[in-house]
Amino acid sequence: MKNDIWGRFMGGLVLIGIGVIFLLNQLGITDISIGYLFSTYWPVFLILAGITHFANGGRRNSNLIGSLVLIVLGGYFLGRNLDLIYLSPSDFFKFFLPVALIIGGLHMLFKPSNKKSSRRDEFTTSAPATPPVPPMNISEIESPLDSIFGSMEKEQAKKEHKFNQSNHSSYGHYDMGDSYNDKGEPINKSGFIGDVRIGQDYFQLKPMNISHFIGDTIIDLTKAQIPYGETKINVSAFIGDVKVFIPDDMDLGIVANSNAFIGDLKVLNQKEGGFMSSVQVESPHYGEASKKVKLVVSVFIGDVKVNMVG
Repeated sequence: MKNDIWGRFMGGLVLIGIGVIFLLNQLGITDISIGYLFSTYWPVFLILAGITHFANGGRRNSNLIGSLVLIVLGGYFLGRNLDLIYLSPSDFFKFFLPVALIIGGLHMLFKPSNKKSSRRDEFTTSAPATPPVPPMNISEIESPLDSIFGSMEKEQAKKEHKFNQSNHSSYGHYDMGDSYNDKGEPINKSGFIGDVRIGQDYFQLKPMNISHFIGDTIIDLTKAQIPYGETKINVSAFIGDVKVFIPDDMDLGIVANSNAFIGDLKVLNQKEGGFMSSVQVESPHYGEASKKVKLVVSVFIGDVKVNMVG
């Protein structure tokens, strides 16, 4: 809630300021060039983004580095535009990149252990106190016969899927994954500053491409209606943590491929940390599972956590 209030506050101030300048220009009180303002003070948006991310919880984990990077970059370009800094961009980045890497390494060496928070992340979303009622499909309540035949069709689909998988393992060239993967075009979601949350209520899982610039990405699949076949989820973030909660279901298979330039990876039972870390995990009996989720996560600065809940 505090994150949303802070983001709305900063965004509201920016819009109010731009609106006031337009209004004063229209009334003839001032003669301020909007183009000049944007060309000169655009680095202020980088500084505000860094401050906003820091206020929204950037002090924890590797997000602190991302906040400092944005503030330093914004301060440098703003100083150049105001003729306060005469250092060329090439000379600036010669020093900035090594210093950023040194700070990132020191942060990972001396940052405190986060076991308590990780355990809290694993169990906070496992079972809500008063779970909402999942949405019902209208077609399923049109007639009692429809619901009966619908359940029969689901059972038949499971049997056919297992049979086809046995054929696939026997002959090795017959893939039935596409027959259960007709989910249409993937859903594309993107964000700039703030947190992206998916799965706060019951929903039908579909292939998704999620891209985020600054902030955490939280995906809760414990309330998802996961279809048969393989569903692919791609997540890419520049600065921020990615957390994925997966239900502990025997019929569900998970394959996760995660990588981060700076940050820690905790994917199911595997952990990795440092620079340019990468983890690839596949749940047992993934090939025999009737429902599959393929998760691909790429983060530049941040932590990745994929936990089984249930």
